[in-house]
Amino acid sequence: MSEDQNEIDRAAAVWFVAQDDDAMDWTGFTQWLEADPRHRHAFDAVALLDERIDDALPVLRRITPIDEPQQAPARRRPMRWAIAGSALAAAAALGIVLLPTTPSTLPVTYRTAAGQVRDVRLADNSTATMAPGSVLEAGATRDAPLKLSGSAHFAVRHDADHPLTIRAGGYEIRDVGTRFDVAVSGAMLRVSVSEGRVSVRSLSGTGQVDVAAGQVLTSLDPTASPTLTQLRSSLPSGWRVGRLVYDDVPLGLVAADIARSTGTAITIDPAVAKRRFSGVLAAGSGDAMASALGELAGLNKRTVNDAIRLSDGPRR
Repeated sequence: MSEDQNEIDRAAAVWFVAQDDDAMDWTGFTQWLEADPRHRHAFDAVALLDERIDDALPVLRRITPIDEPQQAPARRRPMRWAIAGSALAAAAALGIVLLPTTPSTLPVTYRTAAGQVRDVRLADNSTATMAPGSVLEAGATRDAPLKLSGSAHFAVRHDADHPLTIRAGGYEIRDVGTRFDVAVSGAMLRVSVSEGRVSVRSLSGTGQVDVAAGQVLTSLDPTASPTLTQLRSSLPSGWRVGRLVYDDVPLGLVAADIARSTGTAITIDPAVAKRRFSGVLAAGSGDAMASALGELAGLNKRTVNDAIRLSDGPRR
């Protein structure tokens, strides 16, 4: 049975207040938030209401005096909501508008930890599968650009009037109804399209490139022209099947994948970061995967203060 709006609003308020509890069920909250776009709208509305209550508290206290402890506890939200609840009618009489009349457009930020893969349902029921160590900021409507740091796979419902837009590093990717992967690290970008078509442009104004199904766009710098090659493997992104699979990918993106997947600090010498790599890296610790990459790509691996540095030359 579909939830009515009152049920959703009540659940949003309960989840919002629960965030101050040490026993907060963050997994349950995330599942609830992603289950229905209306949940996110309702939660954003509660968060905005909370902010407005903060701003209105001096007036509300004058309208309805409530004794508060001289030493207020660090967690003040329940008291704040009690004050607001007893004074809402008086506040309305004074024309203090606390409740938003339209859904909030506040963005929601999703994050994945090392080793974690996460499915996110977007506002239009398109989906994003986030790679480990990635961050995705999503607005409340499809018209708001997504912002990606890291890697993700997108399965997008086509809407010619409202194309999905993703901003990643110094680039903008616009969907034309498709399934595709995006990986970004610093100035480097890789977009591989398995279905449909996307357009990619540099925010530096170097032009737009269309990427069709079966093609891969690789850019080493937003100010330089990207390259288009054929997608030679129909396998899903390696991080979705427990290993990292590469076909002519810049070493800078490979090192960034290992760092995000394992939570290990890994840097690569700019002199070799643009060199292309093809191969398979089995999942493991950051040290083990960096060692394997060093063996396969002829890189020197050094560890300094718990950080791994990859540079040109034989492994030692």
